[in-house]
This record gives sequence, structure tokens and C-alpha cells, in this order.
Amino acid sequence: MPPPNITGRAHLGHGSTYTAQDILTRYHRMLGENADWIPGQDHAAIATEAVLVREFAKEGLTRENLGRAKYLERAWAWREQYGGEINDSFRKLGFGPDWERERFTLDPALSAAVAKVFVALYRQGLIYRGTRLVNWDPESQSTLSDAEVDDEERDGFLWHIRYPSEDGSFSIEVATTRPETMLGDTAVAVHPADERYRNLVGKHVVLPLVGKKLPILADDAVERDFGTGAVKVTPAHDPLDNEIGERHALPMPSVIGFDGKMTDEVPQAYRGLDRFAARKAVVRDLERDGLLVKTEPRRHTVPVSSRSGAIVEPLLSLQWFCRMKPLAEPALQAYRDGRVRFVPERFGRTYEAWLENIRDWNISRQIWWGHQLPVWYGPSGETIVAESEEEAYALAKREHGIAELTRDPDTLDTWFSSGLWPFSILGWPEKTPELEHWYPNQVLVTGREIIFLWVARMVMLGLKFAGDVPFREVFIAPLVFDVHGRKMSKSLGNAIDPIDLIAKYGADATRFGIVRQMRLESQELRFDERFCEKAREFNNKTWNALRYLKSLPEGLPAAGTLPPKEKLGLADRWILTLLRQTVVNVTNALDAYEFGVAADLLIDFVWYRYCDWYLEATKTPSETRAAVLSYSLNVTMRLLHPLAPFVSEEIWQALPHDGATIVTASWPDPTEIPHDDGAAERYEAVIGVVTKVRDFRAQLGLAPREKLTLEVPAALDADARNLLALHANATLAEISGDGVGGEPLAAVTVRAPKEILRERARKEVERLDGEVARLEKKLANEQFASKASPDVVAKERAKLAGYESERARVRAQFAAFGGENGSA
Repeated sequence: MPPPNITGRAHLGHGSTYTAQDILTRYHRMLGENADWIPGQDHAAIATEAVLVREFAKEGLTRENLGRAKYLERAWAWREQYGGEINDSFRKLGFGPDWERERFTLDPALSAAVAKVFVALYRQGLIYRGTRLVNWDPESQSTLSDAEVDDEERDGFLWHIRYPSEDGSFSIEVATTRPETMLGDTAVAVHPADERYRNLVGKHVVLPLVGKKLPILADDAVERDFGTGAVKVTPAHDPLDNEIGERHALPMPSVIGFDGKMTDEVPQAYRGLDRFAARKAVVRDLERDGLLVKTEPRRHTVPVSSRSGAIVEPLLSLQWFCRMKPLAEPALQAYRDGRVRFVPERFGRTYEAWLENIRDWNISRQIWWGHQLPVWYGPSGETIVAESEEEAYALAKREHGIAELTRDPDTLDTWFSSGLWPFSILGWPEKTPELEHWYPNQVLVTGREIIFLWVARMVMLGLKFAGDVPFREVFIAPLVFDVHGRKMSKSLGNAIDPIDLIAKYGADATRFGIVRQMRLESQELRFDERFCEKAREFNNKTWNALRYLKSLPEGLPAAGTLPPKEKLGLADRWILTLLRQTVVNVTNALDAYEFGVAADLLIDFVWYRYCDWYLEATKTPSETRAAVLSYSLNVTMRLLHPLAPFVSEEIWQALPHDGATIVTASWPDPTEIPHDDGAAERYEAVIGVVTKVRDFRAQLGLAPREKLTLEVPAALDADARNLLALHANATLAEISGDGVGGEPLAAVTVRAPKEILRERARKEVERLDGEVARLEKKLANEQFASKASPDVVAKERAKLAGYESERARVRAQFAAFGGENGSA
């Protein structure tokens, strides 16, 4: 189970992602496999800390005045009180994971695994500490990984600024969307092949508002087509500028601090200003000094924290990093050689592209809730990395001769522990029976938005520490939107709580209604609540079928028994043949992760075949009906169980069977179900005739209870005759002959009572009399005849002739049905 955040509540996204996992687990368990779905929860470091800070603020408290020990005590108490809410929702949705093996990312065993992996990577040179440009969230006061930053399109401005030379002989115009960062510029860069600036490279300009000299340098990273082709270089506050700064050994002053305010590196007028207030002040002063060339409205990409929603600030910071290239190569190879497969396949390219362009991972976070770094520092800056405090002190004494250590206060990125999830929950690093039996996992079900946040990291760390990929297949469940294709949110008023759907429709109908809308070809599930309503009707239809079975006077036979094939009637053979094919089709759909297709197949069979036709066919008593009815419903409930566990269990328990619960019942084997393709085709032909008879009845406006007469060839067999009489509510009249082309059903003719046909003909004659009279009057009008073109007049006369001909035909019918003189 992808561990949900302890801050979370169940939402419709869980409906698609987690219901799919429950379906697969129940299905494979019924296949006889030792299928296990291990649940758990994620401590969700930054998200949880944000909630806790808000809660403490209500009491007038801060994290700092509580202190780390008291803060963590309160955090664990909060987790105990609220962390289980989502599991309660999961139980209501009918999810059946292995609750006895539930894990939490901060469990002692999982925390020990995290420490072991960190130490191993550090000792192999894959984890290091350094000052690098990081994604800084001023709101949560912590770094973010690249994958935790969302790029949002927002309306803003592009400011064009003039940087003059020292002697005033020339100037360079640069463009920026973040003018406050210019206070930290250390160069102006141009492309080496840009003819406009070639003669200026090596010269200097003066940084406006600051007054210091900036070199003009050439670098291939500059885009000649952006703005003026000349760019300001702020190495401490932009990833590309940072790379240019490193290549050219530029100074890197930090002008924006971790609090989002301007630092002492800027002129006095701007110190202490919020970054956005500083932006306004800088633009104002540039305009005052005549250095603001122009301002252009511009829609551009803004980095936003996925945790707090704050605009992310690139800042230089001393942090811990993990080298990713050595870990990414084996993970890429595992995908390319087919050891990891994505469904749908196109998401494999998302995985591949991220690993191909991977950068080192900033793994340290400036928060307290989470796995504290297993790092200690000595009085003179000695760094000790160890799995435990005891080991750290022993190493410090042995290697450095020191006894005084201070632990690094930072914690690890949440995704570090989540990356170990597939093997840490099975007991790694111990060689447990669970690890031996269930690693690699069979399938991961998750969302596309965390392919790189989580999926890729699990593959990298699984290969590194467990010796194999963590799963063979990754099924990407669709994202859930509202019926109009909008993202669900409280602000839009379109968010739906699945618990509310359960209260309205029941858990089975909620699950069934959601998964029925899932299709592999679409990764956008536009949730329509009417599917849940239809699913509830389907459940009621199935329940009523059981009530019908229980009402049979002969009772139901022992479990799984069917009469000999030779005793089965035409309808029996038809429904069993369809049942066999439905088992095959539903099995294939589940194997292909086509949950919506499986749901459609079950509705089609149960509602439109079993209930609408076969139950009707058994209204005439037979010695086989009870057995076939019971057998078919038993098999169908086992097919339905993974999708609708509650109603399938209730109905199955009311039928004869040998098991204790449908959960451990076997998945139906199609080879055990008798079939007769010829009989099935014959019954479908009967359905075709009955459907035409019902259409004829509707055309005449006859009520279903009013009998019609069917003329049937003498060669038609008794089974087909009885079914036609029953389904069509008709009296049969035998005629001679073998039918059309030797097929008696093709020659069946429907006859309605003469009085009904006579009345229908009378009304038609009345209508045609009116049309004839209208056209005769029109053609007799001299004005029409004189003003209308000959073509129009000819068309009207042709219409009149047609109506007269049709009236003559209908009058003849009316006379044949007993009308007087053929007149209406």
C-alpha cells in the first residue's frame, strides 16, 4: 500500500488507487495465491509539521519555545489521536489489507533500516554534505527536493533594465522577472556567438542601485532569443546562474535570506524588506534613476512548494545530498530490459526521462518531525555518521579521541524512508520469511504524479540494498476530476468525500461506481456520481434475484451441483454458456488492470442476461431451474467479490456452498462450466424474435399484459415455442413449413387482434383524409396556381397522388379488418 499521510482523509483519489489494490488482492487470493496487501502510513514530515505548527499557534506556542523533546511528544500524541482516521475510512470502503502487518514509517524497525541505508550510502561516498543551491520553502522553513516543487503558470512582468558602463560609453539591457535578485548580481553574460555583444566581452558595467563593477562574460548557457540576449547573473539565487557562476568562479553573495527577507548583502535601503516588497522598491528606484527601460506583462513559470503553496526561493545552503547518477543507472537498465513494466506503457517514458536527467538529491530538511539525521559533530567540526548514538560515541573516541558530540538537528526528506518501503516493511535488513517470500512485490498501484518522487527511488534503493527491483509491474491509476474535468478542491466546492457517497449509496456501490469509470486508455477519470447510483440499482437487482431464488418452492440444491447436460433446457444451456464466457472475460480484464471493463461485463451478465432473461425463463417450472439459478449466481458472486465485497458475501452466504467465507472461496474455473455454443446461438435467436415482437407491441401501443398471436412453423422445437410464448406473452398458432432457409425462427410472424388493427387503420385513414383535403384545397386555389412555379405545383400534385394511393391501401386494410365500406 502506498502509505497515506497521517494528516490525510480519504478522498476520491483513494477510491481509484486503493480500490484497485483491494480488487487485485482479493482476486489473486481467490486464485489460490498467497496474496498479501501490507498497509501502513507515512509520517509526512513537512505536511504534518505544518498542521502541528498551526495547532500550536492556537495555543500561543511555537516549535522553538516548546523545545524538540516536548514538540515530538506532542507530535506523537497528535498522531495517536488523528492518524488512524484514514484507516477507519478505508475499512468503511471495504478495503481488506493485512492489518496485522500494518507499518508506520517512524516505527523503530523502519527507522533502523533508514539509518542503516544512510550510513551505507555515506561510507560509499554517495551521501555528502555541501553548500549547494537548494529549493527553499520560506513558509515551512525547509528545503524541498526538485520533485516537491510544482511549476505553475502565473501572470507577471518582464522588467528591462539598463546596466551602464563605467565611463558611460555604452550600456547593456537585461530582462528579468525577479528584479529584487539583481542586488546579488556578480556578472552579465552573453552567448559567445552573439555578434551584438562580441566586442563587449571582457569589459565591465555598473550594477544599478549598488554601484559595483560587473564583468561581461561569454557562456554557452545563455539563450540569445530570451529578452535582449544579455542576462544578469545571480549565482546564489538561480540554478542556471549558479552553474555559470561556478564555471567562471564568480562571487556568490546571498541577498535573500531563509526568512524570505533581504540580507545585509544589499544596500541599506532594502535590508530587512520582504522579497516581494523589495521587488517593488527596486523597480521604483530603477525608474527614478532612469534605468528602467520598459515593463512587459508576461505569463511565466513560477516554482511553488507542493507542501505549503509558497513561492520557492533558490538559496545557497549547507545541506546533505545523495549522489544519484550511480543509483540511477541500474534503475534505468531495469526498465529498459523489462524487469520493471509500466501500465499504461507510456508512463515508462516519464520514469526514464527523469532518471536520464537526474540531479543530486537534497535529502536534509530543517524540521523536527521525521527521521533525524544519523550524524553527529565534534567540537572542532568532526563529522561522525553512525547507525546509533552508541556507535557514534564509540567511533568518535576511537577515530578522533573526542567524547563530546552534538547531533545534527535536521531530518531526512520523507521520500528517503518511503523509498525503502517495499523491503523495510518486510523486515529488512533481517532475512525474514516475509522478505524471502514477498520480495520483489508483484505490483505497485500508484499515481503518475509520484513516479519520480517515489517509484523511481524505490527502484534505485531496492536494487541497491535488496538486490532486486521492488516490483515487476507499476499500474498507474487515473487522476480523479469532477464531471467537468476540473480538479477537485474545497475552494471550487466540488470536492467529494467518499464517506458521504457510502452514506448515500453504500460502500459497494461507491467502489463499483468509481472503478467502472476507470479505463486504461484514459488517465483522467471525470467522476460522475450517476455511476454510483446505477451501481446501487445493480446491487438491488442482484439482491432481488436472490429473493426470487429463495422463493422457489422446490428449494435450492446442494452447493455446486448441476443436472446432467442432457437434462438442461435451451435457456439453461444459454445462461451457462454466457456464464463461462463471462468468467473468461472478467479474468482477462482483471489480469490487464481493466477494472472498468470487468465492472461492465458483470453488469451486462447479471442485469441484462441473468435477471432480465433467464429469471423470466424460469417462471415456468422445470426440474433444472433451481440448480442452474443457484450455480450461476454462486459463480457470479465470486466474480463480483473483488469489486463489491459486502453484497457478494451476503448473497453468497445465502446460497448453498461448502466454504466459510467468499474471501477464501476459489476463483471460478471456466473449464468446469458446461457450455453449448449452438444452444446459446439458438436462444439468442429467440431473444431476437421476442425483441421484435416487443417493438411491434410498442408501435401498437399495447400493454405487456395484452396477448398477441405468433404464427410459428410446425418444425419449431418445443423449447423455443415455450420461450417465445413466455417472453413475448403470446398465443402460438402453428403453420405449415420448415421456416426460412430451414430455420423455423426466421418464419415466425406476429399477429395482433383484429379490433386493435382495425382501430389503428381507422385513425390512419382519418389522418390521410385530412392531408388529401388540405392539398386539394391548396391546388384549387387560383392564386396559388397562378403565382407558384410549375415545379412547385407539380411537387404538390405528386404529394396529393401519394397520399391518395396510401389512403386507398389503408382503406383496403381497414375493410379487411371489418371496417364498413373501407371508410373511416
